[in-house]
Amino acid sequence: METAAAQAIGNLVTPAVQAGGGIIGCLRRKYGYVRNLNDNIAMLEREERYLLSKEEDVITMLDRKDHIMERTRECTTWLDEVRVMKGKLQELRNRYQNTSRRFCGLCPFPSLLKLGKTIVIKIEEVIVLKSRIDQITIMHQRAPMAPVPVIKKHPEKIDNVPSLNEHVEALLRLLKEDNLKRIGIWGLPGVGKTTVMENLNNKIRETQLYDNVFWVTLSKGGSVRKIQLIILEQLKLEVKEIHDTDQIADMISEVLVNKRYLLLLDEVFSEINLKEVGIHDDHEHGAVIFAYRDRDFCRFMDDHIKIERLSNDDAKNLLRKIVGGIIDRPSYKKIADRLLKECGGMPQVIKLIADSLRNEDDPAVWRHLLSDMQSPGTEPVQEIQEVYKAFKLVYDKLQVDKKPCLLYWAFFPPDYEVYQEYLIECWKAEQFIVEARKLGDARDKGHAIIREFEKKSFLEKGSKAGHFKMPIFLRRMALKIMYHEVKDSKFLIGDGEEIEEQPSDEEWEDVQRVSLIGQKLCNLPNMPACSKISTLLLQKNSSLTKIPELFFEHMCGLQVLDLYDTRIISLPSSISSLINLRVLYLNNCGQLAELPPQLEKLKSLEILDLRCTGLLTLPEELAHLTSLKCLRVSFKQNFGCPNHINGQLEEMIPSNVIASLSSLQELSIDVDFRNQSWDHIVDRVAEEVASLKALTSLCFYFPRISCFETFIENCISWKRNSLEWEGNGFRSFRILVGNHKVDNFLGFDFFGYTAERHLRFSTGEEDIPFTLSKILNKALSFELIGHHRTKNLSIFGTEYLKEVEACTIEECNEIESIIDATIATGVSFEFLQKLHLINLPKLVSIYKGSIDSTSLTKLTTLTLKSCPKLKCLFPGDMVQLLCHLQDLQVEDCSEIKEIIKDGSIVQSEALPKLKNMELHNLPRLFRICEDSSLEWPSLEIIKIKTCSELKDLPFSVENAPKLRVIECTINWWSELNNSVKDRLKDLHSFT
Repeated sequence: METAAAQAIGNLVTPAVQAGGGIIGCLRRKYGYVRNLNDNIAMLEREERYLLSKEEDVITMLDRKDHIMERTRECTTWLDEVRVMKGKLQELRNRYQNTSRRFCGLCPFPSLLKLGKTIVIKIEEVIVLKSRIDQITIMHQRAPMAPVPVIKKHPEKIDNVPSLNEHVEALLRLLKEDNLKRIGIWGLPGVGKTTVMENLNNKIRETQLYDNVFWVTLSKGGSVRKIQLIILEQLKLEVKEIHDTDQIADMISEVLVNKRYLLLLDEVFSEINLKEVGIHDDHEHGAVIFAYRDRDFCRFMDDHIKIERLSNDDAKNLLRKIVGGIIDRPSYKKIADRLLKECGGMPQVIKLIADSLRNEDDPAVWRHLLSDMQSPGTEPVQEIQEVYKAFKLVYDKLQVDKKPCLLYWAFFPPDYEVYQEYLIECWKAEQFIVEARKLGDARDKGHAIIREFEKKSFLEKGSKAGHFKMPIFLRRMALKIMYHEVKDSKFLIGDGEEIEEQPSDEEWEDVQRVSLIGQKLCNLPNMPACSKISTLLLQKNSSLTKIPELFFEHMCGLQVLDLYDTRIISLPSSISSLINLRVLYLNNCGQLAELPPQLEKLKSLEILDLRCTGLLTLPEELAHLTSLKCLRVSFKQNFGCPNHINGQLEEMIPSNVIASLSSLQELSIDVDFRNQSWDHIVDRVAEEVASLKALTSLCFYFPRISCFETFIENCISWKRNSLEWEGNGFRSFRILVGNHKVDNFLGFDFFGYTAERHLRFSTGEEDIPFTLSKILNKALSFELIGHHRTKNLSIFGTEYLKEVEACTIEECNEIESIIDATIATGVSFEFLQKLHLINLPKLVSIYKGSIDSTSLTKLTTLTLKSCPKLKCLFPGDMVQLLCHLQDLQVEDCSEIKEIIKDGSIVQSEALPKLKNMELHNLPRLFRICEDSSLEWPSLEIIKIKTCSELKDLPFSVENAPKLRVIECTINWWSELNNSVKDRLKDLHSFT
């Protein structure tokens, strides 16, 4: 303090060295207090500013870290002292200002002396107070909060509902994988997403997998702010007056960065930017699960799960749990089954319906509820209004041109699987897709629409490739919307079950669309008055044998007519009235032996399907259908000479019929390889096909190489394809070259894949022409069958195989390897997904020579059957590339001894995605893999049959955690090593 005082009075004080020095020094100090008054007040104000700056820094630190730390008592005392000091300094400043006004000789010296001395003292006190903060601890860690790790939910118990419980277990498995941080679950409104999430929440509470689990229900009004507030509340963080979401996000991120946490977001309707919440990818121990209705939101997820509808057994158990055993009584059983069918496996709908029937023992009430649910023209029953509104909300958000496409599904019976290409053709005929002039463009748009419907859970994939179905409950919703939105609408729609009475003439009157699919119709009205009709679906009525002569008389507006799989023997002459008909399906009308001459009147017809009919020849009138864009026809019968009809000699396809169809874009002519009539006309028909300028899709059988070569050299569309792919040329093809007894095409349905290109070559002893490479260069799947001169596929060159995704090689006696790197270098089969090798007596290896690191890396399925010289399936350098292999089947290979070659240097996760392994009839196989460190993280099913030398398996619950079953015989299992049986004892299933 003496130093500060001395500086304040101008360093006037010096030590006394003689007697009386003390008095002189005292006088000098007093004089200094007065003489330096103005300078000292300026110094005081400067030191005060430093002190206030220190105070602001401390307060800012306290605010920033208040959520994780708290101030010390020392800090609180210091801030209190600063507050008191500021008050004192203000008083001193006021005294100074009053004194300054009286400096003109009027202020007494003692007052000035006292003021000056006080200022010097306060300077020193401020300096000391300012420096003291550097010697104290400002904040320390807060005491541990009372944990609120998981808030328990009270969901519907699903232990007895395997359909939902499996999803909970699947999510738990995913959460245990360290690399998964974002998981999506998606499905229909009411399918059980919330129930699954709530049960998962409670499971985690039991397992203590996470320190904190945050549950947020967003609904339509959800926001980043809502998520932040719930996290803050559960973490007991106070944000005081902070309203900026970015600051709150930083605070949340700082707290969670090292925590194990799970964020459950239910009812998510839009994308959420987690960074704005404070959730970041560098949070190593954090995970987020989103529940969406639309799969499209899951595209940014690490993984996703679709919540499927309940199985029939689970649905019935849920109904029984609520209403009791009444559903098993004879008078209720049938009604309950039909109610469950209407509910379509939707747990929320089942629960709502069951709650309304709880303690209801009058079967009439049950029947009335069923009738209300089935009636499309009435308002949805009160019990399911909420679910209907949820469906309607998603429907309303569809683009206007897509809404009729969705509602069109309602014209098909419940759970009816519709082929996507067929549906797109109907949409185009009904002019729902109007801007696409070419069929290929319409198919592309149709595929995009169907994918969107699937992502929004409106549709589900069927059991067959390319087939989709609308859940029955949504079909009912679509019907209700259709009846309410289309004014004065009238439809005649069956449910795909045998009808007790044939529809009356009144029901047909003024109808706009008719769907009586699979109704076992026997009769049709003679001349229905339905001039407004646009779609008539009568397929799969096997009892329908005759169409009345005047049936089509008043149907000039008809655009879609489907008579598939009926037993009609002819078409009436009134078909000439269908001047606006765009698609006509007569496929599988096996009794239909001829077409009427009035067919030529169908000038608007664009698609005609004549496959699998009784027709022996195409009518010449077909040449007049100049608008025809797609023709599908098949001739399966075997004839050794030209067809004889009514005593006249006629060809299967008359001259110039194909050439006259100048608008033709898609052509499929399916001919049995035994049909010798085809051999007589194929050159002439191929020449006509080659002249078509608009052709983009072709299915054709060339029995001779010469015919094939001539076609490729002369085909206008193919030449254009070779020059420019996009928008021109062949979008798809199925070309078969050579005569071989194999009558299947790898399960391939030509019009199932609009952009697919397929080639089969089976010419026995003939050389492979260079022309074949032109086709192979564009092919996505390739079959080489019964060719007896080729030793490997490398003779084609790797550049011609680069686009092939599926390959089958069968009954080729000279094949020794599939790829020979000594002949063709570079990447081979870069995009190959499926490889089938069948009956190859000389095959010794799949790959010969050094394999390129990007070859075969996309392979998912590998099948080998009857390859007796193959001794080892995978050398070490090959197995390293099979990172996507999922299914492996090896059968009837008598010499094979091991799957992965002994001594190979294999990474521990060389086959990370292998799910299924089948080993059948391999008598010399003794080892799958010697390296016990190899992991099998995705392996689920192993099937072993007749492998007597295989007594050891490299699998365990540790290296194959997903292994569910080993299917084998009891005799083979008994011969296994005891150590193998001990570690896999609970997994065997005897066959």
